[in-house]
Amino acid sequence: MPKAPEKKSSQAIGQSRGAPVKAKALTQGKQIQVASKARLKISPKAAMGAMKKRRRDGEGAKRSAAATAKMKANLPKAIVSMNRKQWQEHQVGMAKKWPVPDYMMVPDEGRAHTSYRDDTYMVVTRWTADTKIQYRPHAKSPGSKSFFRYEHYSRARTVGEALSLGSYPADWCWDYERGFIRVTGGHIREEPLDPSEENAGATAVDKVVMRWFTREAARMLGLSLKEISQNREHKWCENLIMHMRRAMAERRAKEILAECQAKSRKVSDEDVTELLQRYAFRKNTTRLNVMPEGEDFVYSDTVGLICGRDGRILPTPQTLDCPSFVKVLSRYLTDRMPPGMSDFPFTSININKNYAARRHRDGNNVGYSFIKAFGDFKGGTLGYFPNDDRSKKVEDIPASEKVELDLKNNLALFDGKRCHYVSDFEGARYSLVWFTCARHEKAAEEVKSQLRASGMPLASPKQLKKSGPFLAPPRGSGPKFRTWRAADMQEVDSKRRSTGPGCSNGAASGAKRARLGSK
Repeated sequence: MPKAPEKKSSQAIGQSRGAPVKAKALTQGKQIQVASKARLKISPKAAMGAMKKRRRDGEGAKRSAAATAKMKANLPKAIVSMNRKQWQEHQVGMAKKWPVPDYMMVPDEGRAHTSYRDDTYMVVTRWTADTKIQYRPHAKSPGSKSFFRYEHYSRARTVGEALSLGSYPADWCWDYERGFIRVTGGHIREEPLDPSEENAGATAVDKVVMRWFTREAARMLGLSLKEISQNREHKWCENLIMHMRRAMAERRAKEILAECQAKSRKVSDEDVTELLQRYAFRKNTTRLNVMPEGEDFVYSDTVGLICGRDGRILPTPQTLDCPSFVKVLSRYLTDRMPPGMSDFPFTSININKNYAARRHRDGNNVGYSFIKAFGDFKGGTLGYFPNDDRSKKVEDIPASEKVELDLKNNLALFDGKRCHYVSDFEGARYSLVWFTCARHEKAAEEVKSQLRASGMPLASPKQLKKSGPFLAPPRGSGPKFRTWRAADMQEVDSKRRSTGPGCSNGAASGAKRARLGSK
């Protein structure tokens, strides 16, 4: 008779549980050792926390079931009873009527499905409670977890209503990227609210968006929420938004360059306007000579070379971060360089947004500058004093000595060291000024190579001397400014004579001169 197994006492069992036990097992003919894990000891505090979590989960499931039941009760019976076949019939033609955003057609490898695109963040974070929206009908399939919820909140016609019906910024991002939601009007902010600043009068939508974006920023920056809250003085939100918007502008610039190459076309006014709308401008507090009365900053940036405070000649950070963006802005001018000026040099481009510069003279450039305005605006002409010999303060020069240059429709060549200003305007106005930085020849060769790769025809001393005759001196004879109609320059051949179509010289005087400048 086989011997019966010996029973162990409960005390012996308890003593053996904490000790490693080795057992032999055969797996696919191979003998392996399996070690049992020691019993985990849970503290009373952890056990209580686990119990509370199970209770919360259970209560959460009950609340979720109750919320779903309430949603069903408020929905038409045809939606509640919709089956998958009926839903598929609804989807016919919907992809064409409700396309995804263009940027979603470009693959973004390595991005998780809940990690949204920079473009999406820049859309959703600018929505307000009054932003009008429309949802795609029956976008989510019956049987999915979000079906009834989507059918419930998709009745919203504004972002404020969408929030009250139970959708949140993460839902808006998800739906927007898939073409399930589109904006139809209402108020949209020019820039997102900064959660690190005080925002008096913020609505419920504003507060929800700011809290959500703070959590998203913490994840993207690798910081905790506590670190984010203690990092207010470093303007994390402004810097993150700026990085996103400039990355968007750079991606679009690459697409524009590819389109120009494929279609053998020039960079257009529309191309430049689109990029400037996408680009993020830093609040510039240093341009005191141009700042309108009562303002403490202007939206103004420079790409290309600048004179550093330590005397070095350096490229601005955005020049290196956004080379394609810089190349498009450079090519706008080089693509339509006026006849006889194909070798006009420049090292830098000043970019301005939505401010009327007061009377001033430029101080850190050499030679002459080209200037052009873009956008949908009225007014905003360039008041220019061609006879300014710097013998008077800018505020003492009589207004009768000015000419007005229409920069919306014209490309202009002028001397930035003579007094000029921007008249008042309505709408969104951007301007570009192509100029040569003083002491640019002292820049490192590596820097010069980077700028040439970005499309900037850097000047040699010989070229700068050659550019001298383009304009007459303040009290001399000859043209003191020149304008070309931008529409005519779209197709102009740079090898044609400088007196070709579209050219106006600023050699005339008085009213005739003003007519030439503002046609």
